[in-house]
Amino acid sequence: MSDPFSSPPPSNNSGSFGGNVVPCGNGVRFGALLLDSLLFVVTCGIGWLIWSIVLWQQSTSPAKKMLNLKIVDINTGASASMQQMLLREVLGKIVLSTVSSGVSTLIGAVLILVVPSRQGVWDYISKTTVVREG
Repeated sequence: MSDPFSSPPPSNNSGSFGGNVVPCGNGVRFGALLLDSLLFVVTCGIGWLIWSIVLWQQSTSPAKKMLNLKIVDINTGASASMQQMLLREVLGKIVLSTVSSGVSTLIGAVLILVVPSRQGVWDYISKTTVVREG
């Protein structure tokens, strides 16, 4: 039996997300979220923010870059645009997490584990998901 935390869901071509977009497994996705959180703490936030802004142009984050993951448009499979990255990271993660005292981050983590498209709250806002690069 396959491990549900490491294998990606089958592509469903049902219209819920693009046929070419196969999100990475929820274990990897959740691990990237935890690693980004750890990197944020270790770099006192400022280092992570500067590193992130540089990587947003490559449609990734520090942890995702380390894990060879990329953020893509859920409908087309194309690399996330800078506008999508700003919506995802600034509004979806930083602002919502601050306003909700971290509740949106917890909800996002749970969604990553249970939703077939592996989308957190921030992914729904920006219409993105995370895939293995290459």
